[in-house]
Amino acid sequence: MNGIGNDGGGGLSNVEMEYIRRHHRHEPGENQCGSALVKHIRAPVPQVWSLVRRFDQPQKYKPFVSRCVVRGNLEIGSLREVDVKSGLPATTSTERLELLDDNEHLLSIRIIGGDHRLRRWGITLFGLMYISRPVKPFR
Repeated sequence: MNGIGNDGGGGLSNVEMEYIRRHHRHEPGENQCGSALVKHIRAPVPQVWSLVRRFDQPQKYKPFVSRCVVRGNLEIGSLREVDVKSGLPATTSTERLELLDDNEHLLSIRIIGGDHRLRRWGITLFGLMYISRPVKPFR
């Protein structure tokens, strides 16, 4: 898997790697790439999911989003127009909701337009699960 680490797991447990393999199905084509970014968050899954599942309010967890207007009924195929704060190499992005599964904690968004260089770009958020293992204390 690209982007997970040189050892193929990037410090992930076998359970985490299996979860990613099960849901991350993108096979890059010619002139494409793929990657995965893993972030461990010490917070209850329901609390995190309640924020990131909000297709209509990405600014709740994306500090670079200044405004979002949704067209549609917040269902698969709905579009959102996102305004990006100044200082980034874009000001707008048009995105389509591809998948929203509250049981599996899966969210998939396809970027279909905007004043940026992202073409044929998709984002799939998954992996919200409970993992029981020792964690370092906050400092």
